[in-house]
Amino acid sequence: MANGVDAEYFADILADKTTPLYNYATQQRTAPGSTYKMVSATAALEEGIVTTSSKINCYGYYETGDSIARCWIYPGAHGALNVIGAIENSCNAFFYEVGHRLSMTDNVYDSQTGLDSLAKYADMYGLSETSGVEIEEYAPKVSDTDPIRSAIGQGTNNYTTAGLARYVTTVANKGTCYNLTLIDKVTDSNNNLLYDNQATVRNTLDDVSESTWNAVQLGIKRVVEKKSYFQELGVTVAGKTGTAQESKTRANHALFVCFAPYEEPEIAIA
Repeated sequence: MANGVDAEYFADILADKTTPLYNYATQQRTAPGSTYKMVSATAALEEGIVTTSSKINCYGYYETGDSIARCWIYPGAHGALNVIGAIENSCNAFFYEVGHRLSMTDNVYDSQTGLDSLAKYADMYGLSETSGVEIEEYAPKVSDTDPIRSAIGQGTNNYTTAGLARYVTTVANKGTCYNLTLIDKVTDSNNNLLYDNQATVRNTLDDVSESTWNAVQLGIKRVVEKKSYFQELGVTVAGKTGTAQESKTRANHALFVCFAPYEEPEIAIA
């Protein structure tokens, strides 16, 4: 296509509803769905609204005051779960309650308080800015409405796949958020090195406790352990699935973030 293209073919791909010319990794923003739950778990543990041993009951639904929010398992229920089990089972009801608790100040519910708390931790994971890759990337959207549903990755949360890759990399290495890069090095036409590149550090989550990292990582390790198709992989993987609901006229987006090996991470994927 760089040196000429058949006009009829070009018209076809422009009209194609799958938008094949679109760089989905950097230019498609979707709700992160349950892949966002590591943000909410970090906020919950670090803000002290739950501990690693605290349990919250899932009845299959959650009353938000003016409406009912359902867990994905409804009409079933998860029962009592701690934060590790809530990540492992991707329990919406647990994280609805997290969103509610983050919104409480002196026993008074204030949605902006909850949104600000979630946004604080989303920013720590680099989700408030573009990922750093050297091509065009749409800016992310941190949710500014409904902290209860925002805590499960809905609300108005919208992120690119590249942004989610930076986020899960930060989870994998326990707190170093990098500016991602596509460039390893720059050479001249004779292969002489002009510039040796490496990712720069955006920020570090120095104040997040080791117990929080261990809980979050163990939760997503257990997600993958349940999947039979990983059993013969030969490497231990930690990951999180997510279903992003966009509209009633389109199918949901299926998301997956992961890192491996679990013991000493080398690669992260979204």
